[in-house]
Amino acid sequence: MDIRNLKAFIVLAETLNYHKASQILHISQPALTKKINALEASLGALPFFRGPNGTRLTDFGQKTLENAQKLLGHFEQFQIQVHHDLQDDSPNYLYVSSCFPIYDSGKMKERLFLGRKGKVVLVLITGLTFEQQMNLLNSGLLHITIVPLPLTSSLMPRKVFTEKLVYLFKKGNDWFQNFTELSAGMASLYQLIGMDENDIPIDFTDGINVFSIYDNSMNLMLKTNDVMVMIELIIKCNGFSLVPQKVIRSIPVQYLDLLEVLKTDMEIDFGILCSPVIDYDLINAVELFLLLFDNM
Repeated sequence: MDIRNLKAFIVLAETLNYHKASQILHISQPALTKKINALEASLGALPFFRGPNGTRLTDFGQKTLENAQKLLGHFEQFQIQVHHDLQDDSPNYLYVSSCFPIYDSGKMKERLFLGRKGKVVLVLITGLTFEQQMNLLNSGLLHITIVPLPLTSSLMPRKVFTEKLVYLFKKGNDWFQNFTELSAGMASLYQLIGMDENDIPIDFTDGINVFSIYDNSMNLMLKTNDVMVMIELIIKCNGFSLVPQKVIRSIPVQYLDLLEVLKTDMEIDFGILCSPVIDYDLINAVELFLLLFDNM
């Protein structure tokens, strides 16, 4: 797929006007039409309706627009990094993926980072699936990842830590009355082993970065790796979710004031994995990251 055709699609989707889009792209309208036709051929579907009332997105086009904007953003970041990497004084990058936000990352970035050969920049990534993280880790494109245990991977964790789990509800919900039933239901949904409330392991392997949101009848409403989507559903639909306690610190105060946080005795273990393919220049940075994480 030609990235230039993708950019033309995004501009047209945002303006819904061939004349305006061609002006923004500095190309003729026939050239724009050619790019859109080429994109449609590669996608095998029509992203636009064209009729007497003008141009508008199909349902497929709307979904494609969201993904295309993300892809173009990643591509532009890639171009920027390539440009920096070509500079003699460009830094090395330590890519770290986590299934929940890494806190005090500002302090960590301040200290992290003088490697053996110049500056090392910490790049924090969220939103990757377990399979994506493992593929990138094994190829050396991702250097460190933090994932729930047990692992479906041959890699051994460099460090292991335990995180408490909490329920999130909308304030005023009747969760107090239903808490016993709720806990039993969650135990069933997450396939808990050993029903002792003080020590209940949880299997999150179906969605490493995914928060599951349920309604009061224990029906699954949505799985998402977006914290804001999760809390919007909890607030608007009187739903609830079971999340690692550290996630609470990533919720904006104005939303947190609308939520009830219920601590539990449930815990989940997380492992810190390192890529088997680490550049020599990054070895010191990896060790420093692990040390700083211990002190966070």
